Amino acid sequence: MRVVVYSLLLMLLMVTPLLVEAQDPFSGFESAISELTQSIVNILNMLKESALTIGRVLAGTLIALGVVLWASDIFTYKGRRLILAGIILLILMELIP
Repeated sequence: MRVVVYSLLLMLLMVTPLLVEAQDPFSGFESAISELTQSIVNILNMLKESALTIGRVLAGTLIALGVVLWASDIFTYKGRRLILAGIILLILMELIP
């Protein structure tokens, strides 16, 4: 992950034209770094939302499979454990902002 971030930073710094001003020679660097930081935050937010969606789907699947196993008396104990695991996962997914 660090290699990707470092390579993205280097590519961004090489592509971004360096504007040298008399008062602030590092303003180009500051804007490039702030844009890179904003891009990383956006990517992390997208990954978080994807993980939450996958977790909710997985929790629903666990509950549904547990109900089927529990109601059919094939694996009653395993069904109850799947239902409980699905409920706990669903609660955890709702607690994460």
